[in-house]
Amino acid sequence: MSQSAGPERELSPAERERVVALSKAGFRALHDQKVDQAAGYFADILQVDPHNSYAAVGLGQVEIKHGNLAAALEWFEDCLDREPENYHALRGAAECRWERGDYGPAAELWERCVAVKGEDASLLTHLADARRKSGSSPELAEQAYRQALQLAPQDRYALNGLASLLYDGDRFEEAADVWQRLHRLEPENVRTLTALGNAYRRLRDFSAALECYQAAAERDPSNPYALYGIADCRRGLRDHEGALELFETILSQSPDNRIVLTRAGDACRTLGLLDKARSYYQQALAVGYDLFAELGMAGIEIVEGRWAEAEKRLAALRTREPGNLRVITELADCYDMSGRPEEALAILEAPAGESELAPGMRERIEGLRKRVGRAAGRPSRETDEGQS
Repeated sequence: MSQSAGPERELSPAERERVVALSKAGFRALHDQKVDQAAGYFADILQVDPHNSYAAVGLGQVEIKHGNLAAALEWFEDCLDREPENYHALRGAAECRWERGDYGPAAELWERCVAVKGEDASLLTHLADARRKSGSSPELAEQAYRQALQLAPQDRYALNGLASLLYDGDRFEEAADVWQRLHRLEPENVRTLTALGNAYRRLRDFSAALECYQAAAERDPSNPYALYGIADCRRGLRDHEGALELFETILSQSPDNRIVLTRAGDACRTLGLLDKARSYYQQALAVGYDLFAELGMAGIEIVEGRWAEAEKRLAALRTREPGNLRVITELADCYDMSGRPEEALAILEAPAGESELAPGMRERIEGLRKRVGRAAGRPSRETDEGQS
């Protein structure tokens, strides 16, 4: 950091000339990747002018080159204590905060950069990225991306950032539109193709998604995201044998991929290969907790009539994920199929409200009410309501 040499003094003309020459030499050395030489020039400046901002910024950049972000940040902040609007120090500090994962403070610094420099597509994109990563202000992040795109409609970083933000907010159709714009700018980009495929897949447009993933795989045949996307689209298009073949191809390269192990188990279960499905689910769970692998195991236990084991597994899942409607409906299935419709009805009526249940579940509940009412020798609720 700058030396504690008391108040600043006015430099003589010869000293000013020396500082300017050292500063130019330091930044030239940095540009030429002569980092230690640059550090020497900047240190020499501080011998003459202990409060010199160019030297502080230069030494901050030296520390970045050395990978020492904490020390770099101290130099930039030291400069900002004296010159709060020093653009180079603001930018350096923002980059350090970003690299350290301090996205909130990074966003504040990028915002100050914009205030000093004026609206600039690159700065606005950096600001939007930091806001998006912080997760605290997606609306402001979207605003900054759109401002950047007004200034530079073809800015690839702004387009990808905006699409990612929309995707993370479950706005898949809008995300697909933005990634389509990016795809038109860089049709060979595999990451854009797989991202666009992901958006279509979430929209359940498996045919469009499959085209994207296949195009990505043509350009990068071993790309795991493209292969997984193709496999999952085949599953969505009911080609379970084709899906399983691709899932197993991925597992030959990445045998501990928990998500793919679970998907392979799902494909096997659909094809009636229960022992093989069980093996895949068990491998997935050996890697770590996976809700869908647990549900798959419960599904096999139900098919095999092992009601107690299925109930125990699903009850444990309900404790772990109490608001998960998929778990609740699977447990209700277990109760109903094992001859306990009263318990199935009770668990389906228990959630915060039937409005939250999946399509078709209200009809299922009414059907259970009628069956339970008949079994108990009393009219169903529907009949009660008709007589009132």
